[in-house]
Amino acid sequence: MEENAAVMLNGAKPKLQKKYGVSISAAAVDLAVRGLKPFASELYPEDGPPQKCVRILEDACKLVQTKFGNFGDEIEFNEKVYELGRSVVELIELYRDNSFDSRFWVDRLRSERDSASIHMNDFITRWDFIRSPLFGDTSTENFRSLRDHAASFNWTETNLNEVVGAVDQFLVDTRRSQVLRFKSLLTVEACHVAEVISRLTDVPLTQIIPSNINNHKKKAIEMTNKRVVNQERVVNEIFEILASKKPIVTKRPRGSFLLVGPTGVGKREIAKAVALHWYCDASRLVEIDMSEYTEPPMKSSPTYDLSESWSKSKHQHLRNRLNEVVANRPYSVILLDKIDKASFDTVTRVLLPILSDGSAESVDFSKCIIFMTSSVGSDQLVSSCACYNRDEVRWKRFCSNPLEFYKNHDCTFKDSDRARVLIEATKIIGADLLLSLDKILVVGMFHNKMAVARLLLREIIRENYGESLVVHASNAALDLLFLRARKQRLGVGGKAIKQALIKYVISPLSAANLLSNVFVCVDTFVGTSKLSFRAQPHGRSAADLYFKFKAGTFDIFIADLKMKMEAVNKIFHLRSEFFDLSESGQSLSPLKELTLETCDRLLSCFMSPTPQLVCVDKEVAPYDLPSVEEKLKFKSIYRSLKRKKTSIAKATSTIVDVLVEMSDSSFDFSNSPRRNYMFEGLNQKAKTKLIGCLSESLGDSFFTYIKLDENYQGGKEGKKSLIGKVKDNPCMVVLIDGVEFADVSFYKGLLKIFDKGILDNVDFRRSIIILTSEMGNKRRIAAAFFKDRSISIVNQGVKITRFRTELLYRLDGIMFFDPVKPENGGIHCVHGNSYMKNSQMPLSTFLCRLFEARFSRSPLLPFYI
Repeated sequence: MEENAAVMLNGAKPKLQKKYGVSISAAAVDLAVRGLKPFASELYPEDGPPQKCVRILEDACKLVQTKFGNFGDEIEFNEKVYELGRSVVELIELYRDNSFDSRFWVDRLRSERDSASIHMNDFITRWDFIRSPLFGDTSTENFRSLRDHAASFNWTETNLNEVVGAVDQFLVDTRRSQVLRFKSLLTVEACHVAEVISRLTDVPLTQIIPSNINNHKKKAIEMTNKRVVNQERVVNEIFEILASKKPIVTKRPRGSFLLVGPTGVGKREIAKAVALHWYCDASRLVEIDMSEYTEPPMKSSPTYDLSESWSKSKHQHLRNRLNEVVANRPYSVILLDKIDKASFDTVTRVLLPILSDGSAESVDFSKCIIFMTSSVGSDQLVSSCACYNRDEVRWKRFCSNPLEFYKNHDCTFKDSDRARVLIEATKIIGADLLLSLDKILVVGMFHNKMAVARLLLREIIRENYGESLVVHASNAALDLLFLRARKQRLGVGGKAIKQALIKYVISPLSAANLLSNVFVCVDTFVGTSKLSFRAQPHGRSAADLYFKFKAGTFDIFIADLKMKMEAVNKIFHLRSEFFDLSESGQSLSPLKELTLETCDRLLSCFMSPTPQLVCVDKEVAPYDLPSVEEKLKFKSIYRSLKRKKTSIAKATSTIVDVLVEMSDSSFDFSNSPRRNYMFEGLNQKAKTKLIGCLSESLGDSFFTYIKLDENYQGGKEGKKSLIGKVKDNPCMVVLIDGVEFADVSFYKGLLKIFDKGILDNVDFRRSIIILTSEMGNKRRIAAAFFKDRSISIVNQGVKITRFRTELLYRLDGIMFFDPVKPENGGIHCVHGNSYMKNSQMPLSTFLCRLFEARFSRSPLLPFYI
């Protein structure tokens, strides 16, 4: 049988290659001959085995041709473009934060950014050949010659041989050129044959092509750990069992697992990830809510007969349901949710035979994977021993030697968390069923809530907006959402976080009617429990930004690539029509219009100029640095200020010291000192003295002062003035008084300066920006840094406008002055990185408390900026 199929395939191979313009590999032929045996009965039942092999191979040729015509993996490419843009904008918001949760997410973003950029670069390299002429320098002449010949020739039945010969030769030449140039893209491999078989039989690709099971396991583990946070041990154990060899004769499932843990820790997500990464399709997951099979009334009740009848019907209903799922899709992942809620009899009678050996079942369960989930015993994961508090004797023993007490006294809490959970699970589910499972896994609560929230936010945004929107939630915003979830008793797991995201983030986004291609940053107004949304369009594509292409270059390049691809696809269409008409014996006259259209498209594309990817460096205006005399003068001023003990002199000396470093022509921007500050705790008198000291020390050439107030609306003019000052002197010290009053234009300009160091082609990387505000809670500042709890200065009754917390994360330091004596007292500088090393409190919480004004009536900035 195989020999006949091989002979027929070898005869059909040249015809298929010529008809579809592809090359067929030996591995594809071999799989079509030998690999179809397990699935022969399900494929084309009307054909014999040899004909089935030919049809499978022909479908694989069509698949390769279709993929080539659709850019092959264009969908994946667009996903990578979106992923690159998302990772770049999120990194800008997070890379300064040194907290553990943020570092975890930043490392992930960098990995995604690098992976996406490599994929995009490979895609461009692979498809760039399409933009060059098919026949080298003679392409245009070949296309024009065929077009003229086809247009001038009389397409009659008696005179077709000459023009048909010309078309045939053109197709032969183009096929030779295409296969040579796109060999990897136009070659039918075993994977294409397997994909065709998979579509026809619903068998996963990984089960059709023999592959290295360890590589498949490693990849599945890696991808699943990206979807589920802090569950590496559980994920590893699941895939270890799935990768192990099973007895061939048994009908029991490929894997059976009980996942025990609190609600919202990712049990369902683990099962979904197994379906996606082990069986290549998330739709293979089938969920059954076992609470539908809850225990009926007690048998001692008058309704015993009714209960017994109910039990029998429920047993049969569950059995039929499982049989139907596996009969329709043998490679299914079945999730039996809340198994502890189901009737003990139902679970035992239906599931025990399936999980034991499956021999009593009419349906083969050997290809499916079964997950059961339960929260029974999950309270044992957070419980701890309190035996020392039972009586006075135990208390004395505990106080004398706590370690010895815990070691020797009799208590179930001395067992591991898993052991205590198993004890509770056995009481509810039964020992027989637990023993029949491959593994019982305890899924503990994740500790990185930030990562879970951001993964859920991605998923929700993808479901509702596709790839048209990128939404980032700051640490401060997420801390606020966690607090609201706790206050409303939603819980602490993933489900509670998802509910909070939908209520407080997605609902406002839906009401805002945002346009596509927009980045939204969700943050808080500093010191408040109010969310703020900043929406900004992507002015420049992520690829241009990351690869440093000239603005718009990447999009033009891809558009030109698609246009040329559509022209080349006309050749495939012409070839298909030519061979169909030739084999059917029909007239070839209809080819005239198609031939002319194909030549016109090819001439139009390959005669037009080809856009290039142009890389450009940052365009900044030239500037001059301070002279040697000016540097010496600053050093002398610095030494003079250091001898003074006032807080104004200390702050000014810090600024002058940084200015000296910035003035050095060999200054390394990658290892720059702290240069952007916020001064807090100053009263008006101290602020006036500070401005005077800076002006006197630096002079008008190196210092400028910008005053903002509640009536300030001159953002564009203020930004223009700021740019002019820094353009004249790149080492300018800029003091912006009252940053909370900045309007939209000025605020966006500040963000660009802090994020990119360049604004309107003017380099701000050597400048020093100082911000002041009246937002700090002076009582808390005094208590936190200056140990003064008697201060009565509070922002009570003061009308305060607030900026977003994101601004504080972009600063290199916040300098707090003693609110009691800001002119002559002490100063304390907080840097995000150094703070996180010495404190267990999240930086966002710390800053929120320092800027919280409990008694203020706080008018807020516009909801969207």
